[in-house]
Amino acid sequence: MKLPLGDEFDSFDDPVDLTGVDTSAIDWTRVRRSAYVIQQSITYQYDGPVHRLRQRLVVQPREHHGDQRRVSRRVEVVDATAKRVRAAPDAFGNHVVDIEVPYVAEQVTFLSSSVVERRSDQQHLAAGSLLHDRRLLDTTPLTAADGDLDALINDLRDTRLQGSELALAACHRVYQLMTYAHDVTTVRTTATEAFAKRTGVCQDFAHVLLAITRGLGLPSRYVSGQLLGSGGSHAWVEVLVPDGAGHARVMALDPTHGCSIGMTYLTVAVGRDYADVAPVSGSYVAPHAGTLTMRKRVSLMRIDNDEGEDKLVS
Repeated sequence: MKLPLGDEFDSFDDPVDLTGVDTSAIDWTRVRRSAYVIQQSITYQYDGPVHRLRQRLVVQPREHHGDQRRVSRRVEVVDATAKRVRAAPDAFGNHVVDIEVPYVAEQVTFLSSSVVERRSDQQHLAAGSLLHDRRLLDTTPLTAADGDLDALINDLRDTRLQGSELALAACHRVYQLMTYAHDVTTVRTTATEAFAKRTGVCQDFAHVLLAITRGLGLPSRYVSGQLLGSGGSHAWVEVLVPDGAGHARVMALDPTHGCSIGMTYLTVAVGRDYADVAPVSGSYVAPHAGTLTMRKRVSLMRIDNDEGEDKLVS
């Protein structure tokens, strides 16, 4: 069952496939507009038949986010017949796809494809009311701070930095103090637990930074997305600061790499923490377990600079 949603890709006059291009050789400082395709395969293999499968997918980008725009999207259900495929925004404006499958014999696969475009000349502003949104200011079970994290928050507060400078300093501290490592944490690991180990994956880095920025009174949100060239999902943090004109300016910070994000980052969803934006979740009726396999690919479709050049490979 296919569900084509949205318009065809028409932002560029003549999209081209740049799949084979070495993106690390691109001078991204010169890129003014870019387009990408995000493809994902999500397969569940069961030990026997299952009934009343309900699947929730948060894998397709938001319709608009800062300078990013989703141009088209598609969902396909393979190896089973879907009763319903429904797409709707959640409380944070994320694009959520809910799928109902009455019966699965042994396996079901969900194929997702999205095309997104970014423009580097658009400042990311949000509603000023978000600066006072308790969802972005209050800690969650995954982002509560104590012990060493509280001490770090106090150290940063003592710097007397404010706003964007304070947020950037917090990002650099997390990058300096933590080491990236697989298989030492889980999706249930809290910021305090990850910081005690001083290690984790991008999700943990983001939770630690959220614990710090919220502890400093800076409204912040968790971001799930894709990083071109990384081969998988990524997570970072957005901190909101006043822009002086009644709006909130969105600072997107990647504590895993200790930097602000650039044109190679693609936002999928935002929330209070990972639990709000988990890419897959759901339920089914059966006495046996299943195995999840996920594959994803982000491909560059087009890049332009101010002069309209197609390729900016150095």
